[in-house]
Amino acid sequence: MNELFFEILQVAIGNRKALSRTLSAEEWEEVYEECKKQAVAGIAFAALERLPKEQLPPGRRIRQWAVKADKIREHNARLTKESAQICRYFEQNGFEAVILKGQANYAYYPEWLQGLRSTGDIDVWCWPKADAYETQAEPAAPACWLSQSEATERTIREQSSYDNVRRVIEFCLSKRKGKYVYYHNMDFPILPETPVEVHYRPTWLYNPFANRRLQRWFGQFTVYSSQCTVKGFKVASVEFDVVFQLLHLYKHIFEEGIGLRQLLDYYFVITKYGDFVRKRNATLRNAIGDCYENDIKDNKDNQDNLSGIIAKLGLKEFAGAVMYVMSEVFAMPREIMLCEPREREGKQLLDEIMRGGNFGKYDERYNWAETTNGSMEYRGADYAVTRLRHNARFLFTYPSEVLWEPVFRIYHWFWRRFRLWRYS
Repeated sequence: MNELFFEILQVAIGNRKALSRTLSAEEWEEVYEECKKQAVAGIAFAALERLPKEQLPPGRRIRQWAVKADKIREHNARLTKESAQICRYFEQNGFEAVILKGQANYAYYPEWLQGLRSTGDIDVWCWPKADAYETQAEPAAPACWLSQSEATERTIREQSSYDNVRRVIEFCLSKRKGKYVYYHNMDFPILPETPVEVHYRPTWLYNPFANRRLQRWFGQFTVYSSQCTVKGFKVASVEFDVVFQLLHLYKHIFEEGIGLRQLLDYYFVITKYGDFVRKRNATLRNAIGDCYENDIKDNKDNQDNLSGIIAKLGLKEFAGAVMYVMSEVFAMPREIMLCEPREREGKQLLDEIMRGGNFGKYDERYNWAETTNGSMEYRGADYAVTRLRHNARFLFTYPSEVLWEPVFRIYHWFWRRFRLWRYS
């Protein structure tokens, strides 16, 4: 049944025209339940609009599916407006604001799927405005394209200008919004219906040495990243998201689990990045004719730089696992993959995804709701033990993060308990 479920997703995203066979009414019910489990019911509904008539599910199922898809579209429209409102709020209070993940993926999804992605909360990355840099006549190049010396100089200059983490946290606390401050984000319940998380660090790694490299790389983007506006709010550049959203997937395998919704987001990030590179090369070719070779080589170096960053952060094996899932589930063409698929790690990752569903909620081996006392803000001893059991399965695949996670947990407790962000 998994193969047929994957085929439906491939039809929805345009990588297949029809299913390999017609499904029975019972099989369609199983597929629908799997779609809800993986939070891709809206995306899969797009397949029904593309399938041959003889392969469609029963009319009753189509009608119920259409109702759910309409609700997803309505929710998307509301979150899109609220994302723009959140960005304006922080910009009016002296911060730059970029929407991460979620609604920001509008920039990557094709038109026929926009609005059908199941939504969650709003994640906004904030940092103080730097007046000294706002007066630059021309935007700087994306940070991931800088030489090492240029990047180091830029990072030092930014870090000496302001303390991003402290200023964002203290601003949010001054508004008496949010109770739980974590290493990378905090809740900011400013909207009546939609949860909002304010990020002062986009994400993090448990390994302190890899995390230090990661935070320096993020620091290069706080002022200089190439940004674009989608639906009235800013999003980060596709080069940034190639690394950031891979990290987001990576973190979730140690934080209960991930589902196909997040993998599909990353599928379109990689697809958009491939289109971006091809269009840029074609533009150079047309603009400078026979002299374009050196510039194309520079662009290839930029791509290699992203691969180098992924390797330095210890994500090479995980990236290969993700590429395997992309191939098996979404039929991603080999030529646009970030690296060669890794079958062993990929099968393990795909098994985790299919067992646990969206955020691991359906994994019967671990009752996350019980160990968190029904609240993801609660972290007790039972939860810690469950996390250790959960992560132990990845010890020989991703040993660095598994071994450093308990150490980080202790540090994080002190960081929160004594508000060490004040001394960042």
